[in-house]
Amino acid sequence: MEVRIRLAATLVGDDRREPGVERTDIAIVGGGLASARVVSAYREAGGTDAVTLLSADTAPPYHRPPLSKRVLRGEAEPESALVQPQEWYAEHEVDLRLETPVAGLDTGARELRLRDGGTLAFDRLVIATGASPRTLDLPGADLDGVRTLRTLDDARQLRERAARAKRAVVIGTGFIGLETAASMRTVGVDVTLVGSGRSLFGALGAPAFSEHLARVYEAQGVELRMGESVEAFLGDGLLSGVRLTSGEQRDTDLAVVGVGVNPGIGWLEGSGLQIDDGVVVNERYATEAPGVFATGDVAAFFDPVFGRRRRIEHWSNANFQGNQLGAILAGGDEHYDTVSSFFTEVFGTTYKVFGDTELGEEQRVEGDFADGAAVVRYLRGGHLVAALLTGQSEDAEAELKEEIRLQAVATA
Repeated sequence: MEVRIRLAATLVGDDRREPGVERTDIAIVGGGLASARVVSAYREAGGTDAVTLLSADTAPPYHRPPLSKRVLRGEAEPESALVQPQEWYAEHEVDLRLETPVAGLDTGARELRLRDGGTLAFDRLVIATGASPRTLDLPGADLDGVRTLRTLDDARQLRERAARAKRAVVIGTGFIGLETAASMRTVGVDVTLVGSGRSLFGALGAPAFSEHLARVYEAQGVELRMGESVEAFLGDGLLSGVRLTSGEQRDTDLAVVGVGVNPGIGWLEGSGLQIDDGVVVNERYATEAPGVFATGDVAAFFDPVFGRRRRIEHWSNANFQGNQLGAILAGGDEHYDTVSSFFTEVFGTTYKVFGDTELGEEQRVEGDFADGAAVVRYLRGGHLVAALLTGQSEDAEAELKEEIRLQAVATA
């Protein structure tokens, strides 16, 4: 494959940009799974333009699901989470620039402002800056031992600390909170799980599932403190405990904050792009600015299956959208056309969600989570719009997805 090499070139001749400005054909901002999939799909589809991938991370793009599971438990090395080894990018004529945060975007000039003062001009731009973990503005939040889990470095450091810790407090009962609590309990750490809501994974609105999870976590020895929050982290330089809103204190060597994420859009202020809980794009991931696209966690995309705009913060979505956008950049006619899905794994059991649970108005439960095989059907106007499941065959899962696809159209 012949690739046009125009990476980091100084503009000359009749180009009207300032002398000394670097340029590339395709600039990708963000170093997560979506970015890696865009690159690989673009090259696989025959795309030959020069590509520059700018990442604020210290490592090449990697998969995030293993970080709170196998990597944290010490069952896999952090490097095993890489989507591709670092040398792959050079081999595929991709200028991978790590530890290179971007400070701003000028869509008119088609230029990126780098935080180090540099400028990179582009013909086409992919925004894939993902999301960053929310923190808690509480006394003691800066103590050594208060952590979040989002990056490969986070996972590596948390794994080292968990190996020495006797007690941990995990704050948050969504994906990261539940997975981190389960993994740390599996490696022998005493865990207190704190959630401001009344149920585990309450965002799914599935009482049968939440009650099952509570029984599983308690049986595994996790202390559940529901309907409470942490009001202060305690210690002198080093974390030694937390104080709950009930006034009780818990001694702890480690606290992990898993209270959600915010889309990576701060650097786009003043860019002129439409922002609405993410970068607004259509079903082909295009913004209103010509040649500017967004994909993955940061993209507020139009989902034609459900007829509404969504932003999804899960591996499956970044994987699917990145592959599609890479093909689109190479001239393909792909568009978002799938029933969204995501998964989680705690204490050795995998749970999956298909469709859009937010649209559900009533539920029907089939089977029993305690028996390892169950489906919660989310219905709207009698139509299936989502399913929460475990222990189903591949054929049964495929049938559920197709049923959702066919019936969701009636609710759009």
